[in-house]
Parts: sequence; C-alpha cells; structure tokens
Amino acid sequence: MGRGRWAAAAATIAGGLGMAGALLRRPWHDELFTLELARSSLAAVVGALRLDSGPPGYYLLCRLAHLFGADSVRALRMLSVVAVAAGVAILVLSLAEQRQRTAAALLLAAHPLLLAAAADARAYALLFALSAVAVCLLRADASPRRAAVLAAVLAAACWVHALGLVLTGAVVVVASLMDAKARRLTWLAALAALVSFLPWLPVMLRQPGASLTWMVRGWENTPAMLRWLLPVIQSGPLAQRTAFIDLAGLGGPVAVIGTLAWLALLVAAMTAVRRVLSPLLLWLAAGGVLVAATILLRPVYAPDRADVLLLPAAVVVVAAGARRLGKTGLALVLALAAGGAWQSLATLHQWESAPSRPVAKAAAALQRVARPGDLVVTTGWWLLDLRHAVGPLDTRLRWATFPADTAAHPGWYDDSLALSAAGDVPELAQRFASARAAGHAVWLLRSPALPSDRLLDRLVGEVGLAPVAAQQPYWELWGRFAGPPGS
Repeated sequence: MGRGRWAAAAATIAGGLGMAGALLRRPWHDELFTLELARSSLAAVVGALRLDSGPPGYYLLCRLAHLFGADSVRALRMLSVVAVAAGVAILVLSLAEQRQRTAAALLLAAHPLLLAAAADARAYALLFALSAVAVCLLRADASPRRAAVLAAVLAAACWVHALGLVLTGAVVVVASLMDAKARRLTWLAALAALVSFLPWLPVMLRQPGASLTWMVRGWENTPAMLRWLLPVIQSGPLAQRTAFIDLAGLGGPVAVIGTLAWLALLVAAMTAVRRVLSPLLLWLAAGGVLVAATILLRPVYAPDRADVLLLPAAVVVVAAGARRLGKTGLALVLALAAGGAWQSLATLHQWESAPSRPVAKAAAALQRVARPGDLVVTTGWWLLDLRHAVGPLDTRLRWATFPADTAAHPGWYDDSLALSAAGDVPELAQRFASARAAGHAVWLLRSPALPSDRLLDRLVGEVGLAPVAAQQPYWELWGRFAGPPGS
C-alpha cells in the first residue's frame, strides 16, 4: 500500500471512531465550559480565563465555530475530530520508509487516547495535530520557509494550550543537536513563538493555582516509582489508564503485556538511534519537562490527557523500532493496534450504554417544580451542568451560586476555598426574600458531600426551605413555592 493510502486509511479510521465517539459520549463539565465561552464575547472569554486556566486560542476558535452555527458540545467536538484525523494523516505521510509508515498507521488508527481527544470539546486534539506537524518539520531539511512554518505551529500550540510551551521548550532541546544552520533557524522559530505568547504570559502567571488541582489527581494515584516512566509508557495503546480519563478498562495483565511490547519496540529503535534522534529527543525532553514541572512548580502533567502532546514523536520512534525488528516488530505492532482497537470499541460501547449522570435527575426534579422567573441557587460545581441539563428552561430562570464568586469561574471548583464563604449567606437570604416578595419560588440545589454545604443549614431553616428531591450522595433539591413572606 502506498504512502497516501496508508495515511488516508489511518486518518479515516481515526476520524470515523472519533465521529462515533463525539456523537455517543455525553457532554461533561469541562466541555460545557467550552460551550459557555464559545457563546461569549472576546472580552468575556479573556475575563473568564483570568480566573481559570489556559490561554484563549482554542476558545476563540470555538467562538468562531459558534458564529457559523456550532451551538452545542457535539458540534464543537467536530473541531477535535478533524484535528485528530489531520494529525494522523500528516504524521503517516511524513514517513518515507514503508514498514515504519505501516507501523505508525496501525498504531494511530484506533489509538484510545486519540479517540478520547476526538470526542472531547477541548484543546487536546488540536495539540496533538500541532505536535504532529512539529515532529514532521523537525525531521525536514532546514530552510527559512520551514522555520517560518515551525514558528507558526509552535505559536499556535502555545495559544491553544499552555502545554504548547512544553513543546516549544522541547524543540529548543532538539535543535541543540542540529548543525549550525538548522540550529539557528529552529531556535529563531522557537523564539518567535515565545515572543508571540508574551502578551498572555502575565495573565497566565496570575491564573489561580486551584484551577489546576484536578490535574494532579492522576499523578498522585500513580505509584511514585512509576511516575518518572509515565511519559514513556502512557503513549502506548495498551498502557494502564488513570481513573480520570473516560476510557474502558483493560485489566492489569493486558496493560503490563502491552507496556512491555511498547518498551521492546522503543529499545529496538534505540539500536538505530540516529534515524530517530529528533523525535526521540523531543519525546524525552517534553516528558521530562512535564514531570519536573509537576514535581517542582505546579501540576501541569495530567497523565493520559497531556500524553497526546508526546504521542506523535513516540509513534515515530516506536514505528522505527518495529521496522528494525522486521516480522517480529510487525507482530508486536499488530498486537498493540488490535488491543487499542478493542479498547476504543469497548469505550464506544461504554459511552453508548452509560447511565444518565446525577445532574440529569436533578434537572428533571427541577423541571417538575420550577416556573419561569424562579430563583435557582446551585452549590459546588453544579451551575454549568444543571443549566445545560434543564434545556430551554435555562433562560427563563434566574440563577445564583453559593459561594457567590463560583459563577465567576464555573470551569473549576475547590471546596476548601468555599469554606470561607460564610459571609455570602446573608446576601443569599436577601435574594431569597426578594424573589418570594416578587411572587417567585426559590430553589436550592445542595451538595451534601461537600463540607461547605453545612454553611447553609441555618439559612434553609430560617427561610423555610424543605427537601423536594434528592439523589444521595450527589445532590438535594430544597425549595419553597411562590408566595409572600410568612405564607
């Protein structure tokens, strides 16, 4: 099969699986935040990200898609589907040797991490595609034109996701081993990308560290002795996934065998290291930065999600190892590809058959009792999810949050910060009174599992709210129907 056919086949399979996942997977909280920003003005996007995490590039792209009619999470996911398919095609096309190209196409076509990225209205699929282009450019002959394209790619990566800075730093490391001309042009490209990002740097440095807390959970749940190996092993199709990515489980023995096969191909590639020096160094340098920064500075490495940054370089290296081993290498690749395809198909089945999330039942309970004009107060992380789940009723209700400033950064929630929000209770009581005086009901969606929920115990008694519905331990809906105070 020719170069173009392998690229087209791999991209078609990756895009097809991604499309199926984009349609089957239920929207989740972070994607609803993406949709919220896509519906917002440029100023609102920048304002929201001052209190959240990440640069604005991806959200502005979603804003542009929204202007052309993409007004749902599933519609915005199409950007990710296209990015994954494009990245796969570009990477496979860039490989000149047939066996290496075949191995790369097999490894990428049904890779579980690419399925997860494609079925997600977030920036990781674009980050994968840009990383794939960077890998290709680093292996091309040095020229001013190549440097200009590389500068644009790295700048786009930085503006799309903060991990683009990691990619840019790794490119600087790779360039250090190039000849003088290539090194100079590559460093200039990286410098141009970093200079382009300077306007956002002050904002990024002031973004709250609490918005990154979720990232460290997968890291902390990994045994300490394995953490340094995560950037090397997590790119494999059969790696043991963290609990914080929505993929079907493989089982420990399968993951161990799959990881050993992945490492065997990596070792084989090392026997001809000069052929894969730039992607190998990019892979190890970027992975090393992720690990070191997470240990020394702040959580930046969310295993399995951030690994899409490393995946293009990793696949080029491992595919070269498969070429080196001949038929044995092809057999290992086929086993890895088959296992990855099985996990991807199992994941699609899992998404299709997944039970409704607790917020769906909370929304149904609210829809039964709420009327236009009623005041609904959410606690914890429920605001975006509940507003999305109630459908058209969303725009006919008035919304508030506890703590009050939760609405300013709905993309994340840290209950340890909410415990200091006792001063918000009197203002909330006043809002309840004003709503009832105007003849509207008030509803409070509580989060009984959160310690901060105890701050509301006295208020619900004073206002006369009573339980309406509940799904323990997730939520409780309290309320009081319309009427003047004292009724």
